[in-house]
Amino acid sequence: ISRRRVMRLETEIDAATQPSRHQVFAVETLGRVAEKTPDFPPVFFELGLCYEQLDEPEKAIAAYQRNQELDPANADSAYNSGLILFRQGRVPEAQKAFEDALVIKPDDPEILEMVSRCYINGGDFVKAVEYLEKAKAKTADPDKIKFIDDLIQTLKEKIKGGC
Repeated sequence: ISRRRVMRLETEIDAATQPSRHQVFAVETLGRVAEKTPDFPPVFFELGLCYEQLDEPEKAIAAYQRNQELDPANADSAYNSGLILFRQGRVPEAQKAFEDALVIKPDDPEILEMVSRCYINGGDFVKAVEYLEKAKAKTADPDKIKFIDDLIQTLKEKIKGGC
């Protein structure tokens, strides 16, 4: 591979990882709206989404938490915070966020699955299976059901093996 090709690839990678001017504009605009309407929940949810796209997880979490304070019935804010925290390896905090979302949407299969992943991460396979079975019961996608079944089977084998 030529040096010129390597430089072009590096430039393309840099461009792909830099925030677009549209993303920056969106955050700046939403920030101004949030300053003028600090009690308007959708602004903070959208800010959270923008901060996620800009790879600013702490700001995204803060925006989602503010949305949750203003709109306690919004399970998506808690769920999105949980996903960010889980990706960062902050599993106890993620589990709390997912469980907060589960209070609002107790039958949501995605939330149930993420709670199970937190239990898997903590080594509590029995609880993980419990949540996976609930998720499976609420899932319509046959591929997802197969995935959950396989995971349940694997966890049950670990339970039997004493892990």
